[in-house]
Amino acid sequence: MADENTRGRPLAGGTDLMVQWESGVLDMPERAVSVKHLPELRNIEEADGEIVIGASVTHMGIRRSPLTQKYLPSLVDAAATIGGFQIQTMGTIGGSVANASPAGDLAPSLMITDGTVVVASVRGEREVPVTKFWTGYRQIDLQPDELIVRFRLPKMPEGYREVWRKLGPRQAQAISKVMGSCRGHVADGVVKSFRVAIGSIAPTCVRLYDVEKWVEGKKLDEAVLAEAEQRTSDGINPIADIRSTAEYRKWVTGRMVRGFLEQLAGL
Repeated sequence: MADENTRGRPLAGGTDLMVQWESGVLDMPERAVSVKHLPELRNIEEADGEIVIGASVTHMGIRRSPLTQKYLPSLVDAAATIGGFQIQTMGTIGGSVANASPAGDLAPSLMITDGTVVVASVRGEREVPVTKFWTGYRQIDLQPDELIVRFRLPKMPEGYREVWRKLGPRQAQAISKVMGSCRGHVADGVVKSFRVAIGSIAPTCVRLYDVEKWVEGKKLDEAVLAEAEQRTSDGINPIADIRSTAEYRKWVTGRMVRGFLEQLAGL
């Protein structure tokens, strides 16, 4: 597998790349090679406690799959918020991840699974934890001769819940001000497990490991919820841009995490 200088730029749905090429954000390549219809990249399968999603599976494919609906509900909800019908039909999970936008709506739902991204080249396949795949603003752990081929995402365990939330300037086709996902289990008011990831607040999506560790094992009452909210707000240093201020993002992220815990507990 040659690098992009000789093989051309891999292209799946093109919903990000076409716009970036047209606007001049990215230079137009001399050639592009469509991988959208490669059958190896278009499946959603169940294997060894995981859901395996090919890189060319579309957002609509994620929404409609019984496997993702059952075992990755937050990813399904996130896919439903991306653009409109046409974008969801064309855009792919691999393209969204490779685009590496801080506001990429799929990122939090992928991060909370502790899954892996599988990439391939002539040297073979390599697996990278989803939590480490985004290395910086618009940067990913992918060599020039590698291609994203699939995602291996552990199923949501029985008795767990996932929650997705997106805040934007309007209800439809909006870029997120803040969005996030959680996966957790609360029994008798006690947090048994909690994973939470937030997007649009930093150069990459962020897992809130300190908040996760602090809240696990605690019984949810008003004091714990208030402390979790405050720790979340204090523990992030969000960006400010044309969509929102840093102060708003700090406040709303704390409120979002509190809301996640309340929903997991049925409060």
